[in-house]
Amino acid sequence: MKTIGFSTFSLKTRAKPPEILLINNLFDTTKPKPMILKYTTGKLPLNFFMLGVILLMLGILAIIKSEFGGMVAIPLSIPLIFIRTGILMDTKKKQIKKYISLLTYKTGKWESISQIQHLRIIRAQQSASMAVLSISRNQQNIVYKLLAVLPNKNIELLSGEDKFIGETADHISKELHVEVKNSTQTNG
Repeated sequence: MKTIGFSTFSLKTRAKPPEILLINNLFDTTKPKPMILKYTTGKLPLNFFMLGVILLMLGILAIIKSEFGGMVAIPLSIPLIFIRTGILMDTKKKQIKKYISLLTYKTGKWESISQIQHLRIIRAQQSASMAVLSISRNQQNIVYKLLAVLPNKNIELLSGEDKFIGETADHISKELHVEVKNSTQTNG
C-alpha cells in the first residue's frame, strides 16, 4: 500500500511544492481510454460571425429597453457566433467523424478507416469569387489537403497551410501507424 507524505519547503530555496498524487489510481478504470484526436476545421465566414455579434448586441440592447424583439434576436445570433465544423479521429477503433457543432453539441456520423493504406498531402488551387454591384473579384489561393487513402476512396481530413498540414499529418500518421506520402514536392 502506497502512502503519500507531505513535505515542507522553504521559500528561501524556491523549491516547488509537492505534487498531489492519486493513490492507487482511484479514478482510473481497467479499460483503456480511446485516443481521440480533435481538429476544428472551420467556422462560418467573418461576415456571418459579425452579423451574429450585431444581432446579439441588438438583442441585449432591446431587452434592456424592455422590447420583446430582443428575445428573437439573441437566439438567432447564437448559431452565427458558435457554429463550428471539425473532425474527430478515434485512433484505436480507426474511425473518423466529420462533425458540425453548436456550443457543446456535435452531430455527425462515425466512418471506418480501418483499411487505411496511407495519408497523402496534395497541393490544390482554390478559387473564390465575389461580386458586389458591378465590381467582381476572383482570388486564387494555394491550399494543402490531407487525405486518408483507402482502397476504394479518398477522404479529405483537413486543408490549410503547408506547415500546419505537414505537422498534423506527422502526428496522425504516428497515431494510426501509417506513412505519409507528400505529393507537393516540386523539382527546382
